[in-house]
Amino acid sequence: MKHSASPVIHNSSYRELGLNAVYLAFDVLRIDVAIEGLRELGAVGCNITIPHKERVIEFLDSLDERASLIGAVNVIKFGDELLGFNTDVDGVKYSLELLGVRNGESVLILGAGGAARAVLTSISGMFSKAYISSRDIERVKRLEGLCLKLGIECIPLPWEAREQALDRVELLVNATPLGTKGEGMPIDATKLSGIAVLDLVYNPPETDLVRIARMKGCRAIGGLKMLIRQASVSERIWFGVEPDERVMEEAALRFLGGLNESS
Repeated sequence: MKHSASPVIHNSSYRELGLNAVYLAFDVLRIDVAIEGLRELGAVGCNITIPHKERVIEFLDSLDERASLIGAVNVIKFGDELLGFNTDVDGVKYSLELLGVRNGESVLILGAGGAARAVLTSISGMFSKAYISSRDIERVKRLEGLCLKLGIECIPLPWEAREQALDRVELLVNATPLGTKGEGMPIDATKLSGIAVLDLVYNPPETDLVRIARMKGCRAIGGLKMLIRQASVSERIWFGVEPDERVMEEAALRFLGGLNESS
């Protein structure tokens, strides 16, 4: 977790808000043990990231309506009960607003994990058809139930065939870690033309996918805005505050700039 921007984002926000709190990041193998340990330590709350967003649900007492629908949790609030939330949806919706995406017919989603579930929920009522591609096609098929609830037609695509959908969609979303730290791209961006592109990867702030998509005339945005918005909503859940997202984003950019200079 040493490359995570979340600690600097939240700790900068806590200082700005005058909160007596600290945010720490940990690599976790057993999520049940980690949750119980945090509870014993008196933690206010925590974020959950891949690969634990779905499995953590069985250790929680209740979920808000959105997390229950999605089947993935990225925020937990501790108290007499352990409450699970999903603020990734807030981040995706905000990013789509910035892209100017309001509606369309079809979207191509790369990845089939918790982030893809948040994307599907975010586009409900905006898009009627989702091409979903992953190296694990069975995982894609498990999203069909969620798509049915959301009124979205689910079209599973083998990973090798993902680029075949590019000329059929108005929006491309990368919901995989591919492209993190500049290591490759999830799709051949030179084939993009006239669509909106949302890359949920935030390190680097401008991924190769976003950079090339813009060169090809596409509206494109990386994952930093999503990260900041979901972090902001997380703090509202934990502390009932209204964070300054500009402070959070400036801290993230400083951290990522230093991280990438040293690598």
